[in-house]
Amino acid sequence: MMENIEELSPLRITATVRALSSALRGKREHVHGTSRGKGDRMFPEPEKLWFKESSAKNLRNRDFLSPSTMLNTLYAGGKVPPAVMSRVLSLRGSGVLPVAGGEVMDEGLRLRVDRVASFRAVLAGGTTEYLKPSSQMEGCVVLNCPALHPKPNTPTPDTLSLGQLRTVLLANHIGTLFRRKGFEVYFCPTLPEDSDVATFLQALGIDWPTAPANGTNDEREEKIQKALENSPYREKGTERDRRTSGGGGRKAVEEENEGGLRINLKQVFQEEGLLGYDPTLGTCKVHRDSVSHLAQLDLSTADITGTMATVLHVTSCQDEFRQQQIAILWRASGATHSQVTTIIRSNTQQCNSLYSYYLPALLSVAAETSCVWTCEDPRFSPYCCTVPS
Repeated sequence: MMENIEELSPLRITATVRALSSALRGKREHVHGTSRGKGDRMFPEPEKLWFKESSAKNLRNRDFLSPSTMLNTLYAGGKVPPAVMSRVLSLRGSGVLPVAGGEVMDEGLRLRVDRVASFRAVLAGGTTEYLKPSSQMEGCVVLNCPALHPKPNTPTPDTLSLGQLRTVLLANHIGTLFRRKGFEVYFCPTLPEDSDVATFLQALGIDWPTAPANGTNDEREEKIQKALENSPYREKGTERDRRTSGGGGRKAVEEENEGGLRINLKQVFQEEGLLGYDPTLGTCKVHRDSVSHLAQLDLSTADITGTMATVLHVTSCQDEFRQQQIAILWRASGATHSQVTTIIRSNTQQCNSLYSYYLPALLSVAAETSCVWTCEDPRFSPYCCTVPS
């Protein structure tokens, strides 16, 4: 009966790492936190003993690794005793991934998960337990997909590139995951009702929000424009003159004299302590499509009351720099919402890496392996990642 319960228990990374650490340390667990003599060996924290692999290249030969530096702190010369090795390889327990094999190499003790047995266990028990949130969270998430914003016209199925379509699919997928975690989810931008792109997305099973095609956002755009004009980060004419006086020739002066509203983006993220932005961001000229983009973001967050929203910009690497500009422009206009950027890398050689991100995340097995490119809200770090595609 106990074995059946263990087999049907949801497989978890955290439970596996905990069990592996206990097996590797053995009776040495009591050493942590106790006084040590001068010649006593220092033992690492249990959670630092094992590393969960996420690289597509390394996943070919290992799923977990206990680095040689860790082994050296536990055993003389890093030599794992046969009894300990046997205990690690025969590891079983509730929520623990089955181990297929392992060996000590130069890099450390590497283990391979029995993936066939893992998938059978998942399918036998059903996916219900994996789809249940480990804990309910409260908050609002706005998923912004720059590929769907007008530039200046609304995109069509013919103008959407494959990379841009990936960002839409990923935004929809992330929205589903957040809803299951208990968040309120909104999408940006709102598409014109009955537009070709809205119909196209519906055919793909994506229920993106729409509004009557005759609706306008002029009032919000005017509000955003005025906010930027009155922004403390607006670059004055004297500042431009000082910058161009340093050189650059006649062409640079002519470009600077073209006029228009300019915002010093570097000043924004430096003074507000925003991390992760490109240090080469400088002064940005505010164009109409940028104001339209910001107005759509403002519209998407207008109905959110009583809580702060976190906005996730889901974009491709080709549009990464431009989206950073938009994010900081929105901050300069007075927006206070936290912003996170998720980038899809277009590298066909890394296609296999999708399995180390998407499938494990869906099963709530490897959600801890994701990484944040730039995030102003620590609550969302387990869900936002730079995803190879």
